[in-house]
Amino acid sequence: MRERQVLASAMRDRWAFDTIADHVAHDDLSEQGWVIWQGITDYYDRDTKAGDIDPELLSAAIGRGLSADKHKTTFTNLVNGLSNLDVSPSNVVSDLLATKRDVAGKQLAAAIASGQHDEVLLSRYTDLLAADSLDEEATEVEARRGFSVAELVSEKFSAANLISVYPTALNDRLGGGVKPGHHIVLFARPEMGKTMATIEMTAGFARQGLTVLYIGNEDPLDDITMRVVNRLSNMTKAEVMEAPDVAEAKAKEAGYDNIVLQSLAPGTPREITKLIEEYKPHVLVLDQLRNLNMHQDNYVLALENAAKQARQWAKRYSCVVVSVTQAGDSASRKAVLDLGDVDYSNTGIPAQADLMVGLGANDHHAKNGEIVFSLPKNKISGVHEYFACAVEPQYSKIVSLG
Repeated sequence: MRERQVLASAMRDRWAFDTIADHVAHDDLSEQGWVIWQGITDYYDRDTKAGDIDPELLSAAIGRGLSADKHKTTFTNLVNGLSNLDVSPSNVVSDLLATKRDVAGKQLAAAIASGQHDEVLLSRYTDLLAADSLDEEATEVEARRGFSVAELVSEKFSAANLISVYPTALNDRLGGGVKPGHHIVLFARPEMGKTMATIEMTAGFARQGLTVLYIGNEDPLDDITMRVVNRLSNMTKAEVMEAPDVAEAKAKEAGYDNIVLQSLAPGTPREITKLIEEYKPHVLVLDQLRNLNMHQDNYVLALENAAKQARQWAKRYSCVVVSVTQAGDSASRKAVLDLGDVDYSNTGIPAQADLMVGLGANDHHAKNGEIVFSLPKNKISGVHEYFACAVEPQYSKIVSLG
């Protein structure tokens, strides 16, 4: 391992650190290098928004754990030298992962040749392959020829294998639901019901016995929790406050224990990947895409890459992903939305979605307590209709009409 280049890259670019963090072990570094690596890790963990390392702060943090002045001086000089090193983080990361992947591949091949089935080596090699392709499109590796049509219908497209999506008016237009690996994107103007719609979906998924990982980086976690309880218990906030035990019992009966609510501010791909691997959800909800820290200054590219990452999670972990993003000014006081109304990314985000659901309302709908669902992209069933639903905000509930 090119220790100095790796440490310098991790200091200079948070993306580089996030990509290689799970693949740098104590044995890969010198004792001094490991101390600096631990300091880098602690620095980024303290500030999830930090895009790079302030060498002066890093030196000070490391120095506080040392007693001898000469050691403090040594590490200050080492950190300053790393901060001044001319490196290309992308190329250093690629070189590191390629090297470790090749080593792991040879170890795995040797184990297989000797008749051993080493799950640890296989897992390490698979993780390195995934890490080396974080910024690339997910690659489909399944090939078929002469696949049984009867099996295709009975196992892949039967109603029993579909996941229902609520409200029912939406599910009907999807032909009965979605499959693991699908990516749904909700978009709307502020205060138009994006969170209400995700809670409606989340409650529906939970009632089906599915594990839902709801990652929120927009609203306070306590507020989201209360709204989920409102929906599952069919009790208002005031009623929940009056009888919390009753509300909890009703919510649990409706699948409350199937929902993992996680607050991230703002959340990085590495953090979310770890949560997915920990909870193994059937459904991942990302509220919202625009707040994810993609370590890019270009907002349009950051949004597009966030959507790409969401799609990769759906494919890699065979789960349904529901992403939330904003609609632009063009959607103001508008009932039926189209792809051009997606804020900052009316091409990049839709390209990564199997289903785009726009939420809108004109003055008439707003007066009558309604919200309009639009389906400007629908690869699931091909239906591109729009329809109105009633909203009951006190329950975070959306009710199908007709």
